[in-house]
Amino acid sequence: MSRFYQTFDLNSEIEKELLRASYLAQIVIDEFDLFVISKALFEALNQEINIEIIIISNSQKKSMKLVNLCKRLIDLEASIYWEINDLLFTKEDYFAIFDKEYLVCGSKQSDYENPETLLRSKNDFFNGLAHSSQAINLLSGDIEIEFNVDKSIVFSHGSITLKWETKNVHQIIIYPHGWEVEAQGTKKIKINEDIKFTLEGKNKDKSLRKSVFVRVVKENDIDFDVDVYDPILKDFIAIQPTLTEQGLFAAYLNQRIKLTWNIPIMGKLSESNLGKLPLEGSHEFILNQNETFMFTFKSINKTQTKKMSFQCFYDESLFEEDTEEGLKTEKPPKKESLNLQKCRSYLLSFGVKLFNIFKKKNI
Repeated sequence: MSRFYQTFDLNSEIEKELLRASYLAQIVIDEFDLFVISKALFEALNQEINIEIIIISNSQKKSMKLVNLCKRLIDLEASIYWEINDLLFTKEDYFAIFDKEYLVCGSKQSDYENPETLLRSKNDFFNGLAHSSQAINLLSGDIEIEFNVDKSIVFSHGSITLKWETKNVHQIIIYPHGWEVEAQGTKKIKINEDIKFTLEGKNKDKSLRKSVFVRVVKENDIDFDVDVYDPILKDFIAIQPTLTEQGLFAAYLNQRIKLTWNIPIMGKLSESNLGKLPLEGSHEFILNQNETFMFTFKSINKTQTKKMSFQCFYDESLFEEDTEEGLKTEKPPKKESLNLQKCRSYLLSFGVKLFNIFKKKNI
């Protein structure tokens, strides 16, 4: 005699009836419900009850936790099937049949003549699902992983593409983000700091990891060193831009100036008048009038410009010899001239301060 029972607490009713069953239980549930009733399933299997389970899902993804549970159930001779069915998954129209006599459903059923008719209909439906579903055969043995990245060095906020292909795995996770992915695929992302990606593949017996490392180059503003030649010291000394405006320098008329740069990142450097320039180099010139340079550096990610202006002060007498000789070697300085070192540095500093005061008044 067939019986039917509809309940809003299907899991509890299944757990109770598993302990009462004589030889067979056929269950249609989702992954979550399987974990809920797992303890009762183990007890029933130990009592040699035949159990057939159809797990309803909306995707092929199976968590490693599910794989491990299925492995234990299959080892106890349970039959488990995986059915992708969006309609059933959404409606949660799950049920269980015990010993082909007792039907328990978690939702209200359509009109039926009697419990026997409904039970036969559900039994046929279960057999059809089992026939069309994929039996879960757990993978084991060696795992194969191919995991690589298209660029191992990028600039900050640059894009990279991870690519992977795996075989004989149930679960694939990419760390440090914990992405659970398909057996093969690609993923494009932006990064702004050094990072190691690790792909881990697992099956019921083994796990395997492969890692790739990507280094991020911080892209700083291009920078130049500015030195002026001191004829008294017979050497170049470094100067800084004025306080009132970045990129504006003060020097004496006919003073020799040297610009030096070293850009440690890939790109192209040019100046509006000098043309193309190496990424490491220098340029010397005599300041016989106010000068302005406009440098442009183009890298993969952006274009940077650097404006450098030089304002000259009139004190030609200090540099007559230096101007006439150009880049030739000057005569050794007289002993008396060495005593003028402090005076020379003071005059240069004083001239810059006067220039700053003059600029402020005109602003």
